[in-house]
Amino acid sequence: MTDLSSIENLRARLKSTCPGYRFSWEIYTDLVLENVRRCPSWLDIGAGSNIWIREQPGADLAVGVDVEKPKGLSLQPDEAYCLAKGESLPFKDESFHFITSRYVLEHLKAPRTVLAEIDRVLKSSGVLLLQTTNKANPLVAASRLIPFGIKKRLLRWLFDDIPSGVFRTFYKFNRPSCFKKQIGKLHPEKIIMVEDVLTQNRIMFTVSFALMRLFEKLDLQSLMGNIIAIYRKNTE
Repeated sequence: MTDLSSIENLRARLKSTCPGYRFSWEIYTDLVLENVRRCPSWLDIGAGSNIWIREQPGADLAVGVDVEKPKGLSLQPDEAYCLAKGESLPFKDESFHFITSRYVLEHLKAPRTVLAEIDRVLKSSGVLLLQTTNKANPLVAASRLIPFGIKKRLLRWLFDDIPSGVFRTFYKFNRPSCFKKQIGKLHPEKIIMVEDVLTQNRIMFTVSFALMRLFEKLDLQSLMGNIIAIYRKNTE
């Protein structure tokens, strides 16, 4: 289990050493807020407990979608949530102005099929925001060598929020180069590479901090562990 006080101490140490450093979730949150404020409708794919929609209000219509309902999920009366697969979203063409999906792509056997569905339900000029892990990252590559059962137990012990990797991963669309090409009418606008420094314990902190510094020094952004990609749907 994680020690919250230790986590906060390590995060404070990181921010003190690297004042401009931002975790991937901080960058992602800002991008969500920026778009929710100006987009009337929002679809979150892989919503889990619907926490993103619940904590970032602003859209007139916000819908969470996942393949299964998390245990103990308690929705507010005004929360919209449905069970569906990304390969066959139960919405009409061009239904949403803004679509998000965080740590989902790496778990998909057919990510291009899901992206085609996103293209279908996203309105013209709409925005798609994705975050996923980078297959080329050394820590991600090393984790793939660990048997799934062992990795699942290890991650549940290390993390309270059950991060990406507890569920089976396939990494079919998980390199920076994948996000540089247009997908249907989805035009890539920006790719942000982030190496998250792990603060669950001192060993993980030391290793991931050293890796982050190395990537920065050698300008190896393509090896950083997190990919955040922004697309806009072409009007033609």
